[in-house]
Order: sequence, then C-alpha cells, then structure tokens
Amino acid sequence: MSGFAFPTKTFHGYDGAELHYVDIGSGQPMIYACGFGSTIESQAPFIEAMQTSGRIIVFDQRAFGMTPAAGEMGVHQSARDVRALMDFLGLNDVVLYGYSMGAAVVFSYVSQFGTDRLSKIILGDMSPKLINEDGWTLGLYKGCYTREMYEEDLELLGTDYKRFALRVAEGLLFPDSDSMVCRPLGTEEEMRARILDRRHDLIAQTLIQGMVDITEEHMAANYHYWSTMAGADFRGVLPQIDVPVMILYADPGSGYHPATAAYMKEQIPNAALMPVYGCTHMAASENPMQWRGCVAAFAYR
Repeated sequence: MSGFAFPTKTFHGYDGAELHYVDIGSGQPMIYACGFGSTIESQAPFIEAMQTSGRIIVFDQRAFGMTPAAGEMGVHQSARDVRALMDFLGLNDVVLYGYSMGAAVVFSYVSQFGTDRLSKIILGDMSPKLINEDGWTLGLYKGCYTREMYEEDLELLGTDYKRFALRVAEGLLFPDSDSMVCRPLGTEEEMRARILDRRHDLIAQTLIQGMVDITEEHMAANYHYWSTMAGADFRGVLPQIDVPVMILYADPGSGYHPATAAYMKEQIPNAALMPVYGCTHMAASENPMQWRGCVAAFAYR
C-alpha cells in the first residue's frame, strides 16, 4: 500500500525491468502516461477523480516515482512499457491518454504498435515536434525552441541539470514563454527567484519540486527522456491515428501555441479540439475541474 492510499502493484517490461503501477476503478480501462517528472503520487488527485467514472491505470516510468532506473529509458521505451502493461493485464480497447511528455509516449506507441488495441486517444497540450526548424514554427515555447537551444539543453542536462530544469519550468509557467526562455539563463538562484517572483502559487512550487529538486538518478534519466522527446519528429505519425482523438490544449498556453493543436486536428483523421481557456501548460492544475471533466467525458462515455 502506498503512502497516498492507492494499492500499488508491479509488472515487468519486455526487458525484465520492474515497474510500479496503480489500477483502480472499473469498466472502460484508460492508461495514463504522465508528463516529464510526474509520478503516480503527484497525479493522485487526478487518479482519485477518474476512479469514480471508470478504470484508471497509471504507471511510474523508469526512474520516476517508485520505479527505479533500469535498462533503456526515454519516451520510446515508455511506449514499449505501455504495451507490456497492456499485455500483462490482458487489455484491449484501451483509452490511451498522454499529457505533455506523455503525449510523446502516445505518439511513439502508435509508431511502434499501431492502434489495433486502442479505442480512443487523448493528447494533452503537446507538439509532435518540439524543435522549430526548416519552416516548422509550432514546436516548444510557441515556436521559440531552436536546435541550438536543444543542443544547449543536452549539454546542461549533463553539466548543470538544475539550470536546464528551471528554464523548462519558466517556459511552462508563463504565457509569454517565447520571450522568457530566449533571455539569458542566469544562475540557478537568479532563475528560481525570477520564477517565484512572478508566480507565488503552489503550482509553481510543485513544478519546481517535481522537475528541479529531484534525485541524481532521476536527473541522469531525464537526459534520455528529454533527448528522445525533444529530438523526435512525430508529425508523420498523426495521419496514422485512426481512432477517435481528443486534443486538450491550453489557451493562450505557454509551452505550446493553440495553433499547434489546430495543426494536429488537421492531420489526425478523427480528432476534436478541446481548449481550456485562460491557462498555461499547467492547465491540468490551473483548471482541474474542466480538464478532468473533459478527460472523463471523452474516455468513459
């Protein structure tokens, strides 16, 4: 039994790695792939809300939460772990929901396994390509994230992780993320103070705790999660998604522009847009009632 009242279980990836998950509620199964730094514990309010509507299954990705770092890590491995979890539980007709980095896990899942065992997909505030280049301007930080910034981030991930994570946090917490992240980074102390001077709420503090103030093992693993997510181009996957899709997105947003969601709707054959107005990338926390209500209504209806 976990400290947050959910019975936790384990399953094994195809390579034998042990992963922790929760499986509560009944009826239509939904597997939720969490975002960068998120865990079963951090998503406890969402899990509690979903269990009254249907069956909710959430796993800690490798090096996140209760799951130790093991074997290959990154969004492609997390997608294989989703498939292994489906095999372990004998699931078909699954609703697969990915928020932020979790949506990249969904993209990778479709590219590797198709949609034959899925009934619906939910994509939460994400772009299929984060790096803005070669005419593509719908990536991270509302089109501001360049390949040069990506390469700089990869270096920071190995040498000064907390400055990297604070840049990401700053880009996600404010609607003017495109101007925020293009300024000089500053020291860790300057960046932390700059963020908390503008946002004093628990959402900002929780994001920093989950992304910045983490273990060395988690920091090392995040190199693989960031490189496989931010370095990928999943645009070609979108037309392959042949199940109903809901695209949940923040408007005006911060990490991503609403036009990114509109682009995905054009590319996916059967997709609907669901905006959450007046929110940043943290919409699931800033307007949790609407966000959770949209997920439950689409997944379990």
